[in-house]
Amino acid sequence: MFSKDLTMNYLLDFYRELLSPRQYEVLNLYYGDDLSLSEIAEELGISRQGVRHIIKKGEEQLRGYEDGLGLAGRFSEARRAAEEINLRLEGLRKKTDDKEIIKEIEEISRLTAILAE
Repeated sequence: MFSKDLTMNYLLDFYRELLSPRQYEVLNLYYGDDLSLSEIAEELGISRQGVRHIIKKGEEQLRGYEDGLGLAGRFSEARRAAEEINLRLEGLRKKTDDKEIIKEIEEISRLTAILAE
């Protein structure tokens, strides 16, 4: 269904502050707003080739940031772990009637929900 790389949109969310304002604008129009190179070129008053160049350089930078820092990958792993913890806690909650244990499970679930956001 999607023809553009959704990973780039994800990386753009993480590393937007490390890009120039122009790079962010072009990449956001391309990945976030799903505009074509021609549409972006027309909107910004630059050539289609200029848009393509900005996108390619921005993609390289985003991949480089992720390769070096790994923030998006670690966040994704933390989110998956939090979701797994919540599933397991829900299973435990169904197996007990102990109000103290249920209260503790709910508190842990609340904390892990913060990670999963």
